[in-house]
Amino acid sequence: MNHDGNCFIFSLFILACYLVTPSSSCSGLLRAWNISITNFVPDDIVVQITSTDHDLGKHTISSNGYYYWTFCEKAFGLSRFTGTFLWGSKFQTLSLADREIMKFCESDKTFDQVCFWMVNPDGFFVTGFKDPPQGWVKKKTWE
Repeated sequence: MNHDGNCFIFSLFILACYLVTPSSSCSGLLRAWNISITNFVPDDIVVQITSTDHDLGKHTISSNGYYYWTFCEKAFGLSRFTGTFLWGSKFQTLSLADREIMKFCESDKTFDQVCFWMVNPDGFFVTGFKDPPQGWVKKKTWE
């Protein structure tokens, strides 16, 4: 019986489980994504954030307030987070984290990825530059 082949397959199985098991901190092989939404609308806004794996719930963000969350990159593919925003009678649904959006975000010195969202009366803007936030790219307007 060939035990070397069985040990190799078992080792691959353990590695695969390690890479896809959710945890509160990311493994050394996977990056953490830090997403922040800042409200520059003169009123409170409400956002419902969901992904294929998580429902972060509804959050009220006060004027000049913010909400943030962190998630670990998947071993195979990137989680996609979507936000549905309400501001009085206005609304908008947009992707907050996916492959396209992450092109606007950047890696900081700790290997974590950072992505900043600014919501204002003109719409929704994203950047990855944090010192200070600059290079804003407009992604959508309110409906």
